[in-house]
Amino acid sequence: MTNKNLGRGLSAFLGEQDYGGYEREIVEIDINAIVQNPFQPRQVFDEESLNSLAKSIERKGVLQPILVIKKSDGNYQLIAGERRLRASKLAGLTEIPAIVTDISREDQLEVAILENIQRENLNPLEEAEAYRKLMDEFGHTQEELSGILGKSRSHISNTLRLLSLPDEVKDMIKVGQLTFGHARALVGTDDTVSLANQVVNQALNVRQVEDLVKHRKNNQSNDNYIDPDILNLANQISSLVGLQSNIRLNKNGGVIEINFNKLEELESFIRRLND
Repeated sequence: MTNKNLGRGLSAFLGEQDYGGYEREIVEIDINAIVQNPFQPRQVFDEESLNSLAKSIERKGVLQPILVIKKSDGNYQLIAGERRLRASKLAGLTEIPAIVTDISREDQLEVAILENIQRENLNPLEEAEAYRKLMDEFGHTQEELSGILGKSRSHISNTLRLLSLPDEVKDMIKVGQLTFGHARALVGTDDTVSLANQVVNQALNVRQVEDLVKHRKNNQSNDNYIDPDILNLANQISSLVGLQSNIRLNKNGGVIEINFNKLEELESFIRRLND
């Protein structure tokens, strides 16, 4: 059962007085005795940012302890603070201040995600995947995530919709070629990859992308016209299932199509249905 204090964010773990009810200890530990966090949602670490943090650590030290648990072999597993740990290694530190705590596997995952969302700038896709993992692992609704993270319900919904984009477009987001605004405008479009390439090649801003998408939709034939209300419903389904969805009407009612690019995406969808 997940610790209810997580609903107040990382302050329940890292605050001056309240550590979420868990036993804790702040110590200096051997930096080489720390193993990587298996629940780390961040996939890309900006080298320039890490070097800047390393220089700050060289001058002022590590101002905020990392969070770890002690393993049975005497080493430590990182829970939160991977940027600080990486930058400390770059700065040549041999020891790092750490809060040694004892939390469950479930809480390890949630704290790692919360720490990244609240304290670091995840790219939009990493953020979307973190939201989806919080929903899948802990049963949080979008409304609950809004309260936990202090982000609007619409922001969470729009971010989750990015998971329905094709893999090629997701890769462009990961490397910073497309911003959140660009990606949000491309969700639900036909020939999304072609549009995304046009955005990157022509260095279009968000407003230009929105106008481009609107122009393409306005030029569709009547046979291909998509009612905005139906499109909105399809987008809501995409947000709920984490996969691109389409609704096609016919004289007998209609059909809901769920699209996936990899077998793993289908398996994840089926697991959610069985929960």
